[in-house]
Amino acid sequence: MMAGAGLLVSLWFYRRSKDSAKADLELSNPVELWQTIKFALLFAVVLLASKAATIWLGARGAYAAAALAGMADVDTITLSLARLAHGSLPARVAVLSIFVAAASNTAVKAILAARLGGWAFGRRVASAFAVILAAGAVTVGLWVR
Repeated sequence: MMAGAGLLVSLWFYRRSKDSAKADLELSNPVELWQTIKFALLFAVVLLASKAATIWLGARGAYAAAALAGMADVDTITLSLARLAHGSLPARVAVLSIFVAAASNTAVKAILAARLGGWAFGRRVASAFAVILAAGAVTVGLWVR
């Protein structure tokens, strides 16, 4: 549902755009060995931290770990929580925590958009993100009932 909302918002912005911005992008290879090693290390740290937070604080610990880890990277906490859901973490808590991580990550990206692109651009990005997160909240709310 979030992907559908994202697609609709993207199409709406695309149709409303009057000028096409062209910029040179510098791309890097995402499967570079160093990138893989950094991801593996981050995954191990996040898995350990989220497991410790869940053991010590229960569901609140999982939510807190998700919010903090999601600010930097949503992939590692998602994988960590999915792995923990196969063990001691209830699936409902894992799903809510993953949504918290995604929301945290999205909020950071909206702040960066406003900081780097100015307030007008930031408002557009934040409004699109709000629609996407609302769709996600509805989906999660229906799923965890």
